[in-house]
Amino acid sequence: MAMMRTGIAYHGNRMLSHVREDMRDIIEHNCTYVVHMFSENDYVRHHEVLKDIVRVTHEYGLESWIDSWGMGRIFAGEVSGWLADFPDSREVLNDGTPVAKACLYSQDYRKALKGWTDAALATESEVVFWDEPHLAFNQGAEGQPPTWGCRCPRCQAIFRDTYGYEMPTELTDDVIDFRHKSALDFFTDMTKYVSERGKENCICLMPARDARYGDKNWDDFAAIPTVDILSTDPYWYGGRGEVTSYVSEWSKRLLDVCARFNKRHQIWIQAFAVPAGREIEIVQAAEAAYATGVRDLAAWGFRGSEANDYRAQRPDITWQAIGEAFRRVLWRW
Repeated sequence: MAMMRTGIAYHGNRMLSHVREDMRDIIEHNCTYVVHMFSENDYVRHHEVLKDIVRVTHEYGLESWIDSWGMGRIFAGEVSGWLADFPDSREVLNDGTPVAKACLYSQDYRKALKGWTDAALATESEVVFWDEPHLAFNQGAEGQPPTWGCRCPRCQAIFRDTYGYEMPTELTDDVIDFRHKSALDFFTDMTKYVSERGKENCICLMPARDARYGDKNWDDFAAIPTVDILSTDPYWYGGRGEVTSYVSEWSKRLLDVCARFNKRHQIWIQAFAVPAGREIEIVQAAEAAYATGVRDLAAWGFRGSEANDYRAQRPDITWQAIGEAFRRVLWRW
């Protein structure tokens, strides 16, 4: 049986004196690894500090993952200043509007992200965590079609060479296929770069039933040889579904894909934007995932994400719920 693993997302602090205190707190709340954010701002201003933070993480016996938070805005997280200096690397919507997300076929972006990867690997974290990659997509108003990217001149040329005709402005089956292939090509390149340097890759795909983000088929991502772990984050607060059934459904789907491709798995538990009085659902979510066979759970984030505006309404109680959820699954294992 696989060893039970429990992780926590950590961000909002770059002072080592607090890191040491927090790592002790993280251990007391039954976590076995920490996912550290490494944003563009960290890359520019804190890359040496992140080395120290990861070193302290290891000193406390915790594994470290490093998160591509907000890099080029195709990942979850912060804003991207890099795109201001490389406007030609921005995605362009089907209506011709450039947006603040990087085009996956931009060679300048791939070069920049490999520079970030070098700095991320220099922290000596064990895993690079590719956090919720997503292409531009905005649902249209009622009765209106969605807007989507990327349809920049670069993508139009690649589409023309691939399919033999001009790229439509509608979200056709060929466009959906093209967007999906762009994500596969990108992550085949990036995960190979990490793997060749001796570290592991985890890709976290959002739980969606359509191809809006460029991930129409999870199997194709699992089939990438240098993807070690496939992940998803069935966050339920906010009306996406009843906690037990929603988390169970997406856990089963992930486990099925990972089993068929012999990949490790990871499920994220929502511990941000938690309404007061509903903290027990964190425990219920962890137990639901465990019951399906999940043996790697992570929670977003540390102390109910109290360093962010999307923090839990009662961070202290949320943090207690995370610790209790992880205690239960570790004890059962």
